[in-house]
Amino acid sequence: MVLETLSKETLNFYAPRFIIEIENQTLNALMSKAIIDVTVEEKIDEGASFQLTLHDEFDMTTQEFKWLDHEDFNVGKNVTIKMGYENDLHIMVMGVITSLEPSFFSSETPTIRIQGQDPSFDYLKKSTPARTFPDKSYSEIAEIIAEDAHLSSEVDDVENYRTTMQKSNNENYLTFLNTLKKEVGYEIKLLEQTLYFIEPRDNRDEILTLELGKDIISFRPVMNTADVVTEVEVRGHNPDDPGNPIIGRATTGNERTQESNRTSGSQIVEAQHGSSKRVITNVPVDSQEHANSIARAELNRASDTFITGDLECIGIPKIRAGEAIRLKKMGARFSGKYYIIGATHTINASGYRTKISVKRNAV
Repeated sequence: MVLETLSKETLNFYAPRFIIEIENQTLNALMSKAIIDVTVEEKIDEGASFQLTLHDEFDMTTQEFKWLDHEDFNVGKNVTIKMGYENDLHIMVMGVITSLEPSFFSSETPTIRIQGQDPSFDYLKKSTPARTFPDKSYSEIAEIIAEDAHLSSEVDDVENYRTTMQKSNNENYLTFLNTLKKEVGYEIKLLEQTLYFIEPRDNRDEILTLELGKDIISFRPVMNTADVVTEVEVRGHNPDDPGNPIIGRATTGNERTQESNRTSGSQIVEAQHGSSKRVITNVPVDSQEHANSIARAELNRASDTFITGDLECIGIPKIRAGEAIRLKKMGARFSGKYYIIGATHTINASGYRTKISVKRNAV
């Protein structure tokens, strides 16, 4: 894949636009003009949310505010937000309004903050009765939950084992899915009515390259080896055969390779300090493969803390959580490929800006 540069991405970064649709109807020009800030945020494992801020007006004739009680802004209304430039607009979120927050001032124009989120999470966050999933892979369980929530699903197969899992009474499905994904090192993402239960895509090709002084406004990376380990040992047991312990292991080199020809954080720790082992005890597992999977997932989580950072750049709608990008002109250590774990897109009086959180497990 040939990396795209931003000069090829679009010719006009000076005319950002947004379109708000409520119940499939585009807001009229007058209402859109009252919106002074549009923000869409998405995070891996947390889904997407949005916030609109409007200037309101008080009508002396009717003694009412123009937008505060407008039916379009009722809680529960469906909202679609598109952002971008000129004729290149992208759907950033499809959600519902969940809250209204007006601010009144004696000498200033009042404002209204309208917040919402992807409605798919409502079902996943509800406490539900206990449920057993007999002889299912984790991927199959995710597909069943998505179907129950009336969502499409995209899952990666969890190899090596099938098991019987039980969701406890009043535990919500999001907590349950998070338990499953931690054991196999997967991610959960909700986007446009689709539940993703997938391996991190940090080894994919970068969607674009950002360059300091050209596209990047600021970048604050942190390199930290405090939580990086060189080995994880899982001491597990099968509840049906408690007399035979099962030991799972993952060591340096078992991490996901985000970028070839790089030195991983665990390799650096091993070279500087020797072995650094993390032991997880009393874990119910079904097989040796299950225990090894939990160990690898924990090793990857530790490795993902090696380099983290927050970046702000010009607004680019294709920058989304779960994508990889390349950063240039950051020096030998901090230039390279990064994985996006969170992205916030904002259009306001300052223009269109994108803020992202990134991670990287090697230099």
